[in-house]
Amino acid sequence: YASGQMLEGPWVAALEADLAARAGRAHAITVGSATDGLYLTLHALGIGPGDEVLVTDFSFIASAAAILRCGARPVFADICPGLSIDLDRAARHIGPRCKAMVHVPLFGGMIDPARVEAFAGSHDLLLIEDAAQAFGASYGPRPAGSTGHVGVFSFDPTKVLNAPGSGGAVVTDDAELAHRLRRLRNHGKDGDGFAENGINSKLPSLAAALCQVKLGHLPAWTRRRATIAATYDRLLAARGWTRPLWDSPVSHAWHKYVFLVPERERLRAHLADRGVPSVIHYPLPFHREKMFAPGLDRDYPVATRVCDAVLSLPIHGHLSEDDLGRIVGAVESFV
Repeated sequence: YASGQMLEGPWVAALEADLAARAGRAHAITVGSATDGLYLTLHALGIGPGDEVLVTDFSFIASAAAILRCGARPVFADICPGLSIDLDRAARHIGPRCKAMVHVPLFGGMIDPARVEAFAGSHDLLLIEDAAQAFGASYGPRPAGSTGHVGVFSFDPTKVLNAPGSGGAVVTDDAELAHRLRRLRNHGKDGDGFAENGINSKLPSLAAALCQVKLGHLPAWTRRRATIAATYDRLLAARGWTRPLWDSPVSHAWHKYVFLVPERERLRAHLADRGVPSVIHYPLPFHREKMFAPGLDRDYPVATRVCDAVLSLPIHGHLSEDDLGRIVGAVESFV
């Protein structure tokens, strides 16, 4: 902060270069949040009123809310057992007004990027990867953020790579799109004037510098998350519970550890009594959310079933062995 340059500058440029390289992209554009990144991307791609955008029925609300913010209509599709969009079911929801698809590799896992890209290409859809939860993950040689036309990352405090407060980034190979996104994040400023109506969504210099430092620690933190996940896997196997499964080429980021339990509320109460927090990610599928047009449960059977049983245990790179043992003991004592 001694420089007085609170926004933009060399720290932001250095982080953007690193993010682009890690995603295998030509350009990275940091923004104030992944939510802004999704909105600005859709807007810059020309998505607006009268358009439809295909999106999963099961994700954090921003995946679909950004579509509404553009004036377009989100069209939901059910999910597969890996909790990503079910591409076979999704095809039936695509109509003549569907212009784009928001693909979400949820909780830090991925499905085959080539398959998603082939699906979007066969239906002439612009493909945006909402990789907010997948930074650091990969599918074989393909890193998160490399799928489709654009990838979007989140650096909010819960993420594997997190900024103080919030933050996000958009990665793309399209130079013209990158230029417009840089303009839109800064009120539409272009040179000495303003070319269009944008928003204020810039990553502070301090946040960029801290993220750059944290990138050096990311491999160790990711290994710790994987160790915790393996411990939980053994715990689930002993109880006969299940979690989402991903293909063997996936290198998981373990943003969250999510599993399915039929007696969820009773287990949550049991854990809470022993000082162990748990979270439901996510309690409602999009077709049940009040802000969207209501849908029918029968059209989204997997998402509906998952929302009724899903639960997350604590996982992060700084979870101690003592805390992990306390969590495991609390789950083991559940009858």
